[in-house]
This record gives sequence, structure tokens and C-alpha cells, in this order.
Amino acid sequence: MPQPVSPPALPRHQRCLDTFACRVVNRAPLHLPAIACSVSAAILGRTAHTGTGSLRYAEVAAWADGEAAHAEFEAQMIEDVVAVHRALDVEVLRMPWRMNERPDARLDQYTFRFGPESGEHTIWQYHPETADFSAIYQSPRTQSAEVRLRDELARLEARAADPMAAARTAIAEAVALWRRYGEEFLMRSVGAGIGVGYDPDDLELMVTAPELFRRKILLQADHAIAIGRAMLAAGLPPVMSGGGDLAGSQGPIYSPAMFRDIVLPGYVRAMSALNQLGIHYYFCSDGNLWPLMDMLFTEAGCPGYGEMDRDATMTVAAVRARFPRLVIWSNVSSSLLMYGTAAEVRDQAQASLDEAEGRGYFQGCSNAIVHGTPVENVQAMMAVR
Repeated sequence: MPQPVSPPALPRHQRCLDTFACRVVNRAPLHLPAIACSVSAAILGRTAHTGTGSLRYAEVAAWADGEAAHAEFEAQMIEDVVAVHRALDVEVLRMPWRMNERPDARLDQYTFRFGPESGEHTIWQYHPETADFSAIYQSPRTQSAEVRLRDELARLEARAADPMAAARTAIAEAVALWRRYGEEFLMRSVGAGIGVGYDPDDLELMVTAPELFRRKILLQADHAIAIGRAMLAAGLPPVMSGGGDLAGSQGPIYSPAMFRDIVLPGYVRAMSALNQLGIHYYFCSDGNLWPLMDMLFTEAGCPGYGEMDRDATMTVAAVRARFPRLVIWSNVSSSLLMYGTAAEVRDQAQASLDEAEGRGYFQGCSNAIVHGTPVENVQAMMAVR
């Protein structure tokens, strides 16, 4: 069995590794889940492509200009993400969620079509005032939801026929980044989600065809295990994120009983292997997860929790009271960062830090630092460590 390969024994790396182990550290390492381009631009004093809807729009627009334009964009994006992590003295380097897809047509400055005009397609539009980039139209589906899910299962099963080849492909970009920046940052560059999602068609199929989702979840779990093994073989830091959004402020969007029946077996399978391999896997979802917490963090044994939503009662103090060794990836409210004062942000960041008692906690925003967030609030949060 491959053994975890530790990154260089540098203080910034060691601080993160000690945090994974829930050991006391001299200061909490910083983590930046996502930061809007406009906020990074204000920090760096120049245009920057770093995250949220504005990044996804910019990448699609670059693709619309051709492969060469996209390659230039991608190189600049990596430089920009690294630059803002350096400016904020962040230990964990994380590449943002992207929309790395070439549109079939650009309809105007802000609007794109994906798919043929005469066939199944979606139209996406960017809104500069909010920096949101989202689908505004979906043409009628040509296949039923069940057929689409069966097609997806066929693709996942084909991938599972050679799991390590698929895993090595999945981590290739992370390996390249680690070789460039691994002595400066601890990379968190690989993800392996396990979950259903919240598309209405998927939620209906959980009721009408649960056996299909059970197959999908176990295939996702096996892919996560293969990625973990490939990471260790490549010498990447032993950390990956996963999970998937499944809750709002009032609780999960489907019942805990359905989670137990359909989703939990995948986490049990994945965590049994990844924990043995020494991979720190942290589950990500904002919202109120209390009804699922025992399943995720006791029964499955998931060692970390990201996007922990302080505004939905998921405070460090409350979670640690039930799960004393759970590693928490940031807990400062995105909403407070956006609308609060620097003093209020500083107080909440200090409260999260105090509740962690010096161990098992990455300081930072629980979710995205969104467009319009004052720079002084970001700096106030990052100064508390």
C-alpha cells in the first residue's frame, strides 16, 4: 500500500499538516475558498482573474476568442490567483472553480450559447452589476432524466474500468502547480465530490429510481479513492475536498433518511480507504447540516468540514462540542464580510479562532468572498490568526 509523502518540512507546510492532525499550532493557517475578481483587483491594484462568476465569464469569453486566447487567459489566471494568495499571506493555495468550456456561439458581449441552436442547448449570461454568470435559458430536453442518468452511469463505469489512469489524468494540473509552487504553499488542488446535487430531476429520481443513484454514489467513491492513491504516488499533499451543496439555512434539501439510504454508503466506502491512506478529505456544503452531522463525521469518519456556515448556526463552538477532533476549514460569514464593518469582521474572526482553541482550524471565509466586499474587511479577517 502506498504511504503518504509529506511535503517539505517548511513552517507553512508544517502548520497545515499539524492542523490536519488537530495539533495546536502557533497561528492558524489561512485558507481562501474563493475570491471575486473585483476584490482581488482592489487588493493587487490591477485587473485580476481569481474566482466567482466574473472568473467563469472571463474564461468563457476567452474561449470564444479561440484556443490561443484561452491559453493566455489560463496562464494569467494562475499568476493572478498566486499573487492574491501571496498578498494575503495565505498558506493553502487553492485553484478556483472554473467554467473551462468553449461556447458554441457568442450572442453578445455578455451572452453565450452552449450547444447547437437547432438542438439541445443552454444560454448563459453575465451580469456586471452583480458579477453573476448563470444559465438564463435551457432548451427542452431531448431525453428523459432517467436516460441522462443512465448515460452518466455508463461514462462513470467506463472510467472505473481503468481507475488509476483516470485519476492520474484528474490530478495532472495539480501536479504541475505543485511543482511550480509547492515550496511556497500547501496545495489544495484536487477535489472528489460524492453526492446527488439539487437539480429537480435528480431529486425526483432519488424517489423513483434510487438504485441508479446508489450506483452513481459508489462509483464516485471509488474515483475518490483512486485519486487519493494517485495523489500519494505523485507526492502531492495528502488533502482533497469533496462533498457537494445539499442544504439551506433551514436544513438539508432532502431527508436524512434518503441521505442514509443513498449517499452515506459512498462516504463510508471512501473514508474507510482514504483515512487508511492518510488522506485528509474535507466535506464541503454550506447551510444547516445538523441532521446529517453524525452520519458524515462519526459513521463515515470524514475528518474535515469546509464551507461551514456560521450564519446557519454551524459555529466552531457548536460543532466542536459534538466533534472535538473535526478539522474546520474556515467559519467567517461571507455576508458579514460583505455588509459588516472591519471591527465586526475582526470580532467574528477572533471568535472563530477562540472557539477552535488553537487547533484544527483554518482561518478564513466559510464560502466565497463576493463581488463588492470591502478590501478592509478581507484584510481584517486575515489579520486574525
